[in-house]
This record gives sequence, structure tokens and C-alpha cells, in this order.
Amino acid sequence: MGLFTYRFIEGLTEAEKQARRRALNNYGLAAQLSDLLPVVLILLYRLTKWVVRERVDGSSNGEYAAVPSSPVMKRKREEGVRSWSARKRRLQWWLGEDVEVGGHVYGQRDQWIVGTVWLLWLVTLSFMETGEDYLHLTKRFGIVAVSQYPLQYLLALKSLNPFSYLLQSSHEQVNRWHRVCAQVTTTLLFIHGGLYLNFYIMNNRLYRLGVPIVLAGVIAFISLNLMLTTALRPIRRYSYRLFFLTHLTLAIAIPFLILFHAAPARSFMIQTLLVFFVDLISRKMDTVTGHASFESIPGTNLVKVTATIPHVKINRFRGNPGSHIYLSIPAAARATFADPTSISHLLFEFLFNPFTIAAVHEQENDLTLIARHNGGPMTAALGHYAVLAKSHRPNRNSSIPDARNENKIPLNIEGPYGSVTHFPNLASPAEFDRILLVSGGVGATFTVPLYKSILNENPNAKVQLVWSVRTAGDATWALFNSSLMNDENVQIYVTGVSGEGGTRGVFGSSKKGKGKGKGRPDLRRVVDEVFRHGAEERVAVVVCGPEEMARELREYVGVWVRKGRRVWWHKEGFGF
Repeated sequence: MGLFTYRFIEGLTEAEKQARRRALNNYGLAAQLSDLLPVVLILLYRLTKWVVRERVDGSSNGEYAAVPSSPVMKRKREEGVRSWSARKRRLQWWLGEDVEVGGHVYGQRDQWIVGTVWLLWLVTLSFMETGEDYLHLTKRFGIVAVSQYPLQYLLALKSLNPFSYLLQSSHEQVNRWHRVCAQVTTTLLFIHGGLYLNFYIMNNRLYRLGVPIVLAGVIAFISLNLMLTTALRPIRRYSYRLFFLTHLTLAIAIPFLILFHAAPARSFMIQTLLVFFVDLISRKMDTVTGHASFESIPGTNLVKVTATIPHVKINRFRGNPGSHIYLSIPAAARATFADPTSISHLLFEFLFNPFTIAAVHEQENDLTLIARHNGGPMTAALGHYAVLAKSHRPNRNSSIPDARNENKIPLNIEGPYGSVTHFPNLASPAEFDRILLVSGGVGATFTVPLYKSILNENPNAKVQLVWSVRTAGDATWALFNSSLMNDENVQIYVTGVSGEGGTRGVFGSSKKGKGKGKGRPDLRRVVDEVFRHGAEERVAVVVCGPEEMARELREYVGVWVRKGRRVWWHKEGFGF
């Protein structure tokens, strides 16, 4: 006797096996087609909003009202709309709150709700029309799980992500749903593997685990769990390199293992591999080689990188302040710090680190990046180049191309990426009355370009920038030769001990000096000052910095959201 009321039914006729196979194929296809349901719902929601907006605009577009509306009724209608809108905003905010257990964050509430609903739906498809056939149920869980793999890989794409266009968000934000999908499929595969293991134990067939076709499934399952383990937040923080290399290698290997393990899953795996390699080719085609100069920022562990890229490419960055790129170091640039035959040299073939564009030069085709050296191989290499640049001793025997002899290093630059292209118009008075930008450390590489862009488009915009740094030197890259120093709407706080070029050196020339000094910013006071101007004002809040800062800021903003205030919130980051 098997699990629940299911039985081990063996000795099926060929017709019964074919019927079971058709049912497996049909439900696998049904599970995959059901992936379109959220897409249809989103499109219907947008269509409904558009129709309602058109009707409202049309009814008030120069038409004469025969009988004036009662002021009392009009006020009640407006209050009703505001009340409904406020409830909607509070619900959206609640759904975006973190799920925290034991001091660790495990996603947001909307992820848990959607993930649970989707899991229950797929489990339902796994049980339907299986009768009492234990093996049918076991196989069904497997086919339903792998039917989600094309969707899972689509959600992870960087270059050609259709969900980025559908949801009008960046691939980083879409990636959170990739993780939900991965957890759902892994749960189904865990059930699939557990049921099969139970079958082998109950029927004394554990020897089957050594059969190549079964062993491929076992290895795929172990690989999948290894991927999920290395994707955990503590491990990612400990070694992003370990997470990235494991993810990349196994993302290619697992579909091939499943191809060998289960013939009925081949169509899903072919789709999955096609998605993976099309995105890879697209990203390679969008990658250019720029030649960069390097400079260490005194008193800090920051490296300033200025890279020259083709004119056609630079225009894409000028229109998207706060966008980011993925940086890799080509083989020709590694000659100074890695033996071409070493493992560390090969390692850089798989390293693509994200960096926000801190500045785009108007006259030249140059991008500026600010990298903090935290011990990783990529930032260590950039720091190495900065040391070489400072020494002014070029190696005449170097195998690096001619640009090397001009004190420049070739770097591969992929992008631009980012959520800014999907932002509402922050500079438009029709969209927002006030904008609050908050950043910590190198998070200002996102907020400073955004701040400048808003004021360039609308000099009268009510925008405020709050920037917290450990040492005054951490802010020098943005303040020298910049009007930010004397801008009363820019508040910079030095939370640690000033290094070389300390607080006096950086802030000494400031005449106004408002909000520039030592200590942590009082985010509660900052938020309250922004929101106290008027109950009807629309406020945009953007944060890029440490997780603790973003969580604290969201807590204070949430107080006003629960009061019914209209808030557009965005948290920028790569750590997910």
C-alpha cells in the first residue's frame, strides 16, 4: 500500500500505459498554459483602467452638464473614491512588507501569497484524474514541475525579459518572481522524488537509484537543492562568486540531466535551453569593450573607474540616469594579476558584476563607476588597476593591447539595465509634488544622477537628497566640481571617523551647510518633514543603500501610507 489511498498498480496493459502517458502530457501542457493566466489578468486589469480613464476623460471633455451636481453628492463621491484609493494603497503597501523570521527576511508578503496560490493550483493539477495509481501521481508531480521551467528561466532573463515589459519593471524586480517560481517547482520535485524513493523502499528496489536514467534524476535533484542553498541570502552575502558560479553552471546542467532522465519532459527542457541561450547571445551582442582609467579615492576603499565607450552606446546611458551595467574583465586585461593557466584567470570568464553608472560625461563618451573594494575578486582587480595607475610605471613587456600603454585597461561593459526606464516622470508636477531620495554609501551612485536629472528637467521640483556616508572621503567623488556642495536640498551625513580629506576638507567650503555634518540622519524626522506640507500632496520616495536603512525608511513612510497618503516607493539594489 502506498501513500494516502493510492496503490502500487503494476502490470498495466499497453493501452493503459498509453492512456496514462496521454494524461501526463495533457496535464503538463495544461500546467504550462496556465502560466498565461497571470499575464491575461494583468492585461485585463490595464485594459479596464484604460477604459475607465477614457470614459471619465470623455465625459468631462467639454460636455455640458444639464443639471448641476449637488455639492453634497459630489463631496460624497470624491470621499468615496479617496477612501477606496486609500484602502487600495494600504493593501499594496501591506503586500510589499517583508516576511521576517528570526531576524532574517524571507521575501515579501505578495511573494508568499502568490507562491502559495500557485503551488496549490499545480498540486491540484498533479492530483486530477490520477485515480488510485501511485506511479501516475508520482510522475504527474514531476511533469507538472518541469512544465514550469521555461517560465522560471524567462523570469530570470536580463536582456530579453518579456515580463519586464509586461510589468513595466526592471529584470531585478522581475527576478523576485523567478525565485518564487523556483521554490514552487522545487517543492513539486521534492514531492516527486520523495514518492519515488518511497516506492523503491516499499518494493525493495533501491538498486534502481544506480540505473543511469534514474541516477540522472537524482543528480539533477541534488543540483537543484545546491542551487537553492547557495542562493540563500547569508551565503550570497558571504560569497556572491560562489552563488553566481553555482547558479550559472547548474542552470545549464540541470536541463540536460532532465532531458536524459525523462523523455516526456524533453519539449519543456528544449524550450528552457532555448530561452537560456537566446538571452546569452543577446547579452553578448549588447556587450562592448571600453577602455578605462582608474583612480583610488584617498582615505577610502573606493575606486573610481572612467571608461570610454562607443558613441552609439553612450546615448543609451544619457537618457537613463541611475542605470547600471554588468562589468567583466577580458583575458587581455588580466595579464598583470593572473597567470593565464591559473584557475583564478579562468574564474573571470564567469564573473559579471553589477555597477551603477555614477555619471555620464556630456562632452566625451565616458562613463564613471564607483566601486567599493569589499574583498571580492572583481573589486580587488579594479583596486589593483588603480594601484598600477598611481605608480605611473607601465609595463612595456605587457601583452595588454595598445590602450594599456596609454594607462587604460580594456573592460567589457554590458547594459544599460535598471528600473529607471520604467519610472513615472519624477520631475513632472502632474505626477508628484515632492520627491525624497535617500542613499547610503555608494548607493548615491543611483540617487545623485537621479537628483541631477530631476532638477535639469524641472528646476522648480521639490526634491530632497539625503546621503549617509561612513567617512567624508566617501562623498568626494560626487562633491568636487559639483553644485551639490552648496545645495540646501542636499543633506550629507558622516556616520564614522573621517579619513584623509575628512569632514573639514569636504564640507569646509559649504556656505549654507544645512544638513551636512556628523552623525546618522534622523530618517523619521526627514520623512515627517516631507509629508507634513499637505495631505493631498503626492510623494515619491526612492532609497538605495544598506538593507537596514531601507527597512527603517520604509517603516517611517508606512506610517503615512496607513494614513491614506499617496506614495510611490522604490528600493534600488542588487542583493534581492
